[in-house]
Amino acid sequence: MPKQVRLRRGTTAQHSAFTGAEGEVTFDTTKKVLVIHDGVTAGGKPVDGFVRFNPGSPTTQQTVAGPLNLAGGDSETYALSVTNQASFNQVVINADAQIKRMLLLQEALTYATNVSLNFQTFGGKRLTLAGNVTFSATGHLFGAYLIVRIVCDGTSRTLAFPAGWKFVGAAAPTTINAGKTALLRLWSFGTNDAEVVAQYLVEP
Repeated sequence: MPKQVRLRRGTTAQHSAFTGAEGEVTFDTTKKVLVIHDGVTAGGKPVDGFVRFNPGSPTTQQTVAGPLNLAGGDSETYALSVTNQASFNQVVINADAQIKRMLLLQEALTYATNVSLNFQTFGGKRLTLAGNVTFSATGHLFGAYLIVRIVCDGTSRTLAFPAGWKFVGAAAPTTINAGKTALLRLWSFGTNDAEVVAQYLVEP
């Protein structure tokens, strides 16, 4: 008969008044979890509230019982990437909703004479002109939105846009003056350039 090892145990209330030795592990009979002690903290640290992984069943819902803080990523890198649809506070988010393109995330575009704006990546983009530019778009989606900050260098530059875009408020611009900053806002209401509504704003 193998030997049985039993840890010291007690209820959650009993643990709250107990300070275990450094490195000691006890068992909370109320929560049915292990408790780790450091020799100074009353009650110890219950080992619960962690993500419970079930690698044998990837569709089984996992649980995080406490607050979750994702500290990774930056303005150009996702801190959280969800491959399939997700539910946030009972609101289902899928690829069409484009939550992954949150405007807080920005993409620095590299100047070229032809610049493609992808509706399926970062919702905020920034471009510094070093010459004339012709814009195009890819990844059109229903309800997708982009905002592009355009900064002109020390020389006036020409601008060109897809013929299908519908500009509101003013006609499509053809130039931007030296040293000026502009905002290009784009809404996609379909899957091609003919479904794009655009607005261009530039500092006086």
